[in-house]
Amino acid sequence: MSRASPDRRPDRPATDGDLVALDLRLWKLPRGRHGLPREVVARSQRERLIAAVVRVTAAKGYQATSVADVLKAAGVGRESFYKHFEGKEDCFLAANDVLIDDLEATVTDAYAQPGSWSERIRRGLAATLEWLAADADVARVMMLEMGTVGPIATTRFRQTFHRFTVLLDDGREAIDGVPDLPNLSSIAGGAVFARVYEQVALGETESLPQLLPQLTFELLLPYVGEAVAAAERTAAEEEVAKQNANSERGAGTPR
Repeated sequence: MSRASPDRRPDRPATDGDLVALDLRLWKLPRGRHGLPREVVARSQRERLIAAVVRVTAAKGYQATSVADVLKAAGVGRESFYKHFEGKEDCFLAANDVLIDDLEATVTDAYAQPGSWSERIRRGLAATLEWLAADADVARVMMLEMGTVGPIATTRFRQTFHRFTVLLDDGREAIDGVPDLPNLSSIAGGAVFARVYEQVALGETESLPQLLPQLTFELLLPYVGEAVAAAERTAAEEEVAKQNANSERGAGTPR
């Protein structure tokens, strides 16, 4: 995964946030008698298994993925796997939890920056789209494969969805004249989720940030009205244009 620093030493295990970005090729325990503490070895195994289940599931699909596939990708033995997880589903859900926690922290940090509620929502939405676009495997696992796990997927989705719609609920207290609809946040957030889901399903994850202007407008419209929503859409358009220009300059820089 692409969000981790590749220069971690074997004697410095990652934090939970690092798990999101662990690349199996970049950090493995040394062979032979390394003398590392048992907890460091266990942490390494768990990290590699979590990273592996994401990569393998993205490639093969959750239903087609076996524990053996995960073990092969992680370089971890079967006995060690069952010391950490009850089975494939437990490992996959643990990976999903790590990813959700990292995404929530990223979005919350963006939302917490000073500004009007509308500006903060735009920044939180931008952070969400950029986070997902950074790794197509992660986006596919979270948006598509999670729904194939079984009955527990519905419960997990509701819990996760609520963790993000609470930011929209803040708008009810910050803004006058918001429609008195008890499920407004679910409707508005659900529309955004559906659009992002479609983009990921079509294999166009990298272009998610380009949706920021339109999704910003649609998300804010029922809360703040057309004028404010349009102003935030314009701000989002300027932000996307700036990012595109930076990307083009970066692509044209000789290596």
